[in-house]
Amino acid sequence: MKLSKILAFSAFFLFFAQTLTAGDFAIDGNRFKTSPFADGFLTVYGSEGLEEGLLGVDFIMNFQHEPIVISGGKGKNKVIANQLASDISIFYSVVKWFDLGVSLPVILFENGDGWNKDDNLAKAGVGDLRLVPRFQLFSFLDKAISMSVITEVTAPTGKQIHSALGSGQFTFRPALAIGTQTKWVDAALNLFYHVLPKQPFATSKFDDEFGLKLGLNVHAVENLLDINAEFHTATSIESPFKNDAQDNIEFGGGLRFKTPANIDVIAGAFGGFGNAVAVPKYRIYAGISWNMNVLPPEEEREAIKLRKREEKKTEEQPKKEEKKPEKKAKKAPKKATPQQQESMPQQPVKTGEKLSNEVHFMHESDYIADPVEIEKVALILTRNFMLKIRIEAHTDKHENKAFAQKRANAVRDLLIKNGVEAKRIQVKIIGSAEPVSNGDTEPDMVKNRRVEFFIITD
Repeated sequence: MKLSKILAFSAFFLFFAQTLTAGDFAIDGNRFKTSPFADGFLTVYGSEGLEEGLLGVDFIMNFQHEPIVISGGKGKNKVIANQLASDISIFYSVVKWFDLGVSLPVILFENGDGWNKDDNLAKAGVGDLRLVPRFQLFSFLDKAISMSVITEVTAPTGKQIHSALGSGQFTFRPALAIGTQTKWVDAALNLFYHVLPKQPFATSKFDDEFGLKLGLNVHAVENLLDINAEFHTATSIESPFKNDAQDNIEFGGGLRFKTPANIDVIAGAFGGFGNAVAVPKYRIYAGISWNMNVLPPEEEREAIKLRKREEKKTEEQPKKEEKKPEKKAKKAPKKATPQQQESMPQQPVKTGEKLSNEVHFMHESDYIADPVEIEKVALILTRNFMLKIRIEAHTDKHENKAFAQKRANAVRDLLIKNGVEAKRIQVKIIGSAEPVSNGDTEPDMVKNRRVEFFIITD
């Protein structure tokens, strides 16, 4: 697996390295700095892999003051004095060790002098499209230590509208991300190398640059509020820490509010130091981030595979053998464990009684993680052949009622599998009409996502 990761990364690196050619004057194609990864910070990339099948969309509004200022002649030329942009990013985790993000900055408004007096600055447009694939190299000790390689590439889409909206060529920025993730604190370090054409502009010189980013994320209130802080710096390879065009320092941070609907609200600010191109004096950002897993949980996927294999085996058996298990199920029901037998009532169960056994589910899922409670109910019914059972299925207020039907069917199928005849099982779909908890937190919602059992005789 490690060899395949290295080969995939090497092929990707060589492909995009071939696209880099010197052309028109190029500026930093990464001026729009939101992250396409949900588990990262705002601009510092996380090193831990995303959950397989995770899909997300970010929408960030970003105001920058003096994002491009060039030194030269009698003073400084404010190419762009103010800029209001929105970043639209989408990401998807193909597998646990590879995820891909795409980000497009849309400039809503900007003003300034342009590159020269004859240059009419575009008031709006599209910036450089960013493609951000991430390859995780390793992750140890439950994400306590992890490392990834991020091969960020920008395409010159902004240049098609105006030279101040982006680079005139493809730019390449490989980065190494090292990080740690714990229950209360996450931290990440990014070391990057930015490939740029070597060329002068006015009195400034441009060349490849090397930089780093540090990020710290504190889970101030678990599953509700995160506080993050970041530090960025970069310098020219040709004249380290002596070139105003490239050397920069930026520091900032913000807040991330989490909601039960998988939508995060983000807000914060950054301040820039020095005269570097593409480092604004300050920038303010606010936006939302949404994500969901488009694949079922791994346990559910394994259960589905197992169910399909069992169904295939059943179809291959002769029809005579399919009819025999009914009688065997009555005579030899599934044995309960000693713990289950201790919890079984010694006296006969009363008609109309609500059993204490309940089954709970994840949001918008009918996957049964632990079948023990259902097996206990099946044992009661196989000991008392005169009794029948009524299944009542519920949802939380954010779910469609159809999930109640799916949950009832899943529980019913498992009862039948444990030796209970189908004619002894009734189903009642209630949905969200009878909640046991009125709160909006996840623990409250879990209580409402349930299946209950009632003993009946008809």
